[in-house]
Amino acid sequence: MHPWALRKIKAAQRFHVRFAALSPPRPRFPPFVLLVVFLTCLFPHDDPAYSVAVAAVAGLDPARDVAPASGRPTLSPVLNLTVHINNARDALETACLPILSTAVASYGDAFLGRGSVPEFSARPRLESETVARVWGQDVAVPRFLREQLAGELAVGEAAVDVLVTMPSNCPSSDCNDRMLVCRAKIGGGLSPCRLRYVPSRQLSSAGSATS
Repeated sequence: MHPWALRKIKAAQRFHVRFAALSPPRPRFPPFVLLVVFLTCLFPHDDPAYSVAVAAVAGLDPARDVAPASGRPTLSPVLNLTVHINNARDALETACLPILSTAVASYGDAFLGRGSVPEFSARPRLESETVARVWGQDVAVPRFLREQLAGELAVGEAAVDVLVTMPSNCPSSDCNDRMLVCRAKIGGGLSPCRLRYVPSRQLSSAGSATS
């Protein structure tokens, strides 16, 4: 080999040795850290996703029931709700709506109806849903809200607020209940809900005031 080529090779080797000495060492993770990361990927443990749909309604015909010109002083609506749990992001625990859960529907802060939600569960990595009926009898809704609701129903854009309460069934007054805060379009698909935790006393007071 030509002496010039040998000098180039030796210079490159010296540069490589110097660069390697200056480079920071590569991090090495303990085996248990790698095991934790592997198990977390294999068995995810994340909160379930809740959603609600208003599948059908009765007693809310825009012209015959809701519009002030209909001559009806009150409303008696019936709403069929679908309550859905997506537990696909949890490989360990079952997500449930407990016994004595209730749903309340309102429009523009005006109460429309209340109903019980059957107890049901979604097993790990699975989804599940149930159907609940919310209804009200001779509900008084302000005139301006009835005009607004009638207009939205006529064009298929009406949405209601749905509050699903899930009692902790805990004997202590310090326990927290869960609440699903949802807004669902009438006749539309599933709408996502926000999960909140409130003291049981607040939940009881809110339910009494709404009814």
